[in-house]
Amino acid sequence: MAVPSAPTHIGNYSIVEQIGTGASSDVFLALEEKKFVTVALKQLRKTCRTEPYRKLMANEVALVGKLQHKNIVRLLSAHLDDKSGPYVVMEYVKGVPLDRHQHGDTLLPANTVISVVEQVAKALQYIATQGVVHRDVKPENIIMMPNGQAKLTDFGCAISTGTAGEMVAGSLAYMSPEQLDGEPLDERADIYSLGAVLYRLLCGRHTFEADSEFDARIAILNFPITPIGKYRQGLPPALIAVIDRALKKNRDSRYANWNEFIRELGNAAHEIRMSDYDVDLYRGFSMSTQSALSRFMSTDRDFSRSGFSRSSMPDSFGG
Repeated sequence: MAVPSAPTHIGNYSIVEQIGTGASSDVFLALEEKKFVTVALKQLRKTCRTEPYRKLMANEVALVGKLQHKNIVRLLSAHLDDKSGPYVVMEYVKGVPLDRHQHGDTLLPANTVISVVEQVAKALQYIATQGVVHRDVKPENIIMMPNGQAKLTDFGCAISTGTAGEMVAGSLAYMSPEQLDGEPLDERADIYSLGAVLYRLLCGRHTFEADSEFDARIAILNFPITPIGKYRQGLPPALIAVIDRALKKNRDSRYANWNEFIRELGNAAHEIRMSDYDVDLYRGFSMSTQSALSRFMSTDRDFSRSGFSRSSMPDSFGG
């Protein structure tokens, strides 16, 4: 089936190219005519211009229009009755969405991951004070700029704290059990999601193993997360403890609020930064190679990754 081509104009904006696709919307890089201002324009696709999706976009405008934070992409204007279809105009952020760094061979250094997650946590802490739950925190919705600044985007699933929304929405791999059950949510749902993001960016895998969406739902609701050590060795116990607590099934067992999460993550980050240990020693290697590295490390305390790279690794260490 042919993919519809991007429009050339939407409202008073000239479309440069399509830069993203969401569950219900397409995102375009656009230029505001006469002003020549570069923006990101998100428009509901034709198949999603039904009342439930229109309400979601209207809700996004109502909740996000008031938000002002350095780590949140700003919503500039909304055009919900445009004849070409409802759309919102957002700040254009030049950077890389973190789904490009969520696989084993593209993982970022641990300190970079922690810095990004700390920034996003502060953005989510801010929206919690504004009575907002994001509901769709995932690598695709976090943009890292060249200077290392992180920006949280796409509030299309956002709801007011203490509500459940008119439909269950979000991304299954990062969804808390209570969100999947359609219960009223608070900041602890976003804490769970950011914990799942931290897990994914550190090891390149999801918190559960499932062959289907049905199995994934069962795992989220009933089974403990797969220990991150199964996929990546060498992470400090303090960091693993932060991930484990953020991902508790019972929200009452998680961090009670963002203050607690940020403090504990900061402590773990400080421990890593002050340590001489190379926390990235195992990053990007397969588990068989990580095991070989671990055995080698146990017999040579002066070992360093600088002298042992993929280019110099003997075949016996696996791939």
